Amino acid sequence: MTHYKRRDCIDGFAFILPAFIIIFTFVVYPSLRLFFLSFHDANLMGGLKYIGLKNYQSLVASQDFIRSFLVTLRFMAMVIVVQTLFAFIGALIVSESRRSASLVRTIYFIPVIISFVVVGYLWQGMYNHDYGLINSLLSLLGFKRIGFLSDPAYALYALTATCIWKSWPYFMMIFLAGLKEIPGELYESAMIDGAGELRRLFAITIPLLRRTTLFILLITTMDSVVKVFTPVFVMTSGGPRGSTDLLVHYAWRMAFRFGEVGYSSSIMVFVFIFLMVVSFIQLKIGERNEQ
Repeated sequence: MTHYKRRDCIDGFAFILPAFIIIFTFVVYPSLRLFFLSFHDANLMGGLKYIGLKNYQSLVASQDFIRSFLVTLRFMAMVIVVQTLFAFIGALIVSESRRSASLVRTIYFIPVIISFVVVGYLWQGMYNHDYGLINSLLSLLGFKRIGFLSDPAYALYALTATCIWKSWPYFMMIFLAGLKEIPGELYESAMIDGAGELRRLFAITIPLLRRTTLFILLITTMDSVVKVFTPVFVMTSGGPRGSTDLLVHYAWRMAFRFGEVGYSSSIMVFVFIFLMVVSFIQLKIGERNEQ
């Protein structure tokens, strides 16, 4: 290796070293540590005892875990379907409004840049049974007030609506980027052939957005399982009666309220494996549709 090639390698490693240190410190090492702790009886006081697969056996036998997993599945299904649909429809509407497109995008995107803590407290106030805006409007219209966050029948739907309101504009922007990549000539040819709007939508727009949709589904799936701790913690703390106790909140509760760090780690390992399986299935379905 010449002096110049050796110098280029050293320079290259020097540039990637800070990123490598950050990724290893905050991603790789915590992940390996989590997997390690899942095979131990660990607690917050530093106690550590190898117990093999007992944490995973307790996981399967736990009614609380099964309930939390089923709640997570319901939440994930609602978010994936409704949020993706809202984002797609919003992108179609914004792409058609040429004059005010920039203003509309800015207004729609405001919820995305607001902290989830702020959003959680904002919607918690709006859902309030006694003085919340939504219940005040319902009362004004002659309807009965609803305990959005205090009634197990409504709490998960209220939490889901808040999370969708916060995140769907981000995915709308991704759909907009995908729409811009579709050649306008295809629509012009279809119009000349007499294809109506619905025909163009299902024959051109949706098929050519398949890769964009797959990407959005993958990200939405991961977000709906992992990045939901803050709204749950702020708005409901997993209640009422466990109706919003999603897996990430359940894992946090077992670790920091009951001190069962090893058991909590096994929950998050399960979450990781579950997401890998779901993502693999989504990718395989996407590849099949491409053929």
